[in-house]
Amino acid sequence: MTRYDFAFYQPGASAPFQVASLGKPSPSADGQIRVSLSTLLLPSPGIVYEGRVIAIGPGGNTSSAASNTFMFAPPCSYGVTPASQAIGAGGWNGWADVSAGAGCSWTAVSNSPWLSVTGGASGSGPGRVSITASENTGTAPRTESLTIAGQSISITQAGVACTFGVSPVSLTVPASGGSPSLPVTASTGCTWTASGGAQWLMITAATGTGTGFVSLSTAANTTTAQRSASLLVAGQPVSVTQNGAAPCSFAVSQTTQSFTAAGGPGTLSVTTGAGCV
Repeated sequence: MTRYDFAFYQPGASAPFQVASLGKPSPSADGQIRVSLSTLLLPSPGIVYEGRVIAIGPGGNTSSAASNTFMFAPPCSYGVTPASQAIGAGGWNGWADVSAGAGCSWTAVSNSPWLSVTGGASGSGPGRVSITASENTGTAPRTESLTIAGQSISITQAGVACTFGVSPVSLTVPASGGSPSLPVTASTGCTWTASGGAQWLMITAATGTGTGFVSLSTAANTTTAQRSASLLVAGQPVSVTQNGAAPCSFAVSQTTQSFTAAGGPGTLSVTTGAGCV
């Protein structure tokens, strides 16, 4: 035998429309000769073919019986739209559309703990994938992906806007001083500061993230006059007022005193509050 040829026929035709030379390939270990038909023929998807092997030697040609019919399927290609999405910080329900040829299978999986495939996790041909995102409670945006029909789909979720609350915004402290605190409410991850004060009013804890407290220290007011100072806490003005000390009152042990003609010492007892002159 000199070589093998492979003849391509339309089913039922008596003559081939193309003949390809195979040469004289060596059989595999199982005695079979295997050749990729796609290297011998430029296939047209959807057209039915059959083939015959022709052995050619010095004594002539011998053709095999017709093979089973076969056809070439086009390779599967996929498209996903939209390829990326930007969503808000709240919970979200959306979708992505898959374009694919008939019979082309695909799957959809999430690569993120906050993204879920809630519908259309697999399909064949065109389809739609339903996607759910949980709420982003942080202030920073986040980006994750899903793999749909072999394509990476990006989802970017915004962070929440920072909001702050301070209560009360007007604080009265006693004349004796002390260490009061101001509650601050804030969204998770939101940073705030406190500033201001006076010589008698000091901020001892001036920054925080999320809900927390501003710690203050107030000195005693030794005067009878009330005094005030202003703070700026998480961007909100806060007024701090300190009461004055109680007005001084005085008592004398006796309002008359007698002395002998010779004279001599005497005493009077004065009662009043501490610091009263």
